[in-house]
Amino acid sequence: MYAGNPDGKKLEHCKRLGLGVMIATSSDVRVNQAWKAVSCVMDNGAFRAWQRGYPFQRWAFDQQMRETFSSGIDLEWFVCPDIVAGGKRSLAFSIEWLRCELRTAPSVALAVQDGMSIQDIKDACIMSRFPNVSHIFVGGTEDWKWETAGDWVEFAHANGRKCHIGRCGTLDHLRAAERVGADSVDSTSWARNDSWHIVEEFLGKTQTELF
Repeated sequence: MYAGNPDGKKLEHCKRLGLGVMIATSSDVRVNQAWKAVSCVMDNGAFRAWQRGYPFQRWAFDQQMRETFSSGIDLEWFVCPDIVAGGKRSLAFSIEWLRCELRTAPSVALAVQDGMSIQDIKDACIMSRFPNVSHIFVGGTEDWKWETAGDWVEFAHANGRKCHIGRCGTLDHLRAAERVGADSVDSTSWARNDSWHIVEEFLGKTQTELF
């Protein structure tokens, strides 16, 4: 489980709960050296740009990658650039990144989006062409994500990969991700809203155990 951009007391809460950090790509997010103490992954900023009506912001992704590298943070994986709800256009966009800029990256998560099918991934021979794709990242709109999440988990595991489901900030979503067998999840809301009780309830922990 990864929390988005915690700092100070929020980061300490992450540590107590055993959470990692999902580093968001955004101009208002500064990389925190303290994140080196926990497991870290990095988003590509596509969803936030999409929410604001903008296309993928390559400059922000490049900048955040540079800052993370300069800070000495070892990423477990990061999300390949994609197009939210972009279907086959998103897959073609991600393939170009995998083929060119990210061909030497050790561990990349391929985001799957509305309109994209497992057959599309098979037809593109993603798993054989790009062995550094270590994760399937289930993104997209909420309805599509939960309608297809179980299929993506099964596909990832059948191909020796892991499956991550994004934006699982509620207790219902955490339990749904667990039911379908997801390997990991993330949310920015736990740190942003101090809604740690959701994680605590999901993990079956009490305040006494944590503090």
